[in-house]
Amino acid sequence: MNVDEFLKRLGNAIRSRREALGLSQEAFGDHIEVNRAYYGDLERGTRNPTVQSLDRVAKGLGTTIATLFTEAESGVSTTKRRGRRN
Repeated sequence: MNVDEFLKRLGNAIRSRREALGLSQEAFGDHIEVNRAYYGDLERGTRNPTVQSLDRVAKGLGTTIATLFTEAESGVSTTKRRGRRN
């Protein structure tokens, strides 16, 4: 898997967890003190985040960077999205 594909999968794992919490991008960005536009880029996989940013996101989601990476590598989220079937 190349870096671009990994970043997209990582963004999907992050989005899935945020949605499971029932939060909008804006509300979550405010919660973790990250600009909503920057956060949106992370979810779309168009930004290569720093470890510090990933740590902030992971903690805000109640998980670890390692778990987010595992979900990204597998392409399967371990959380269920609200209102959607997996």
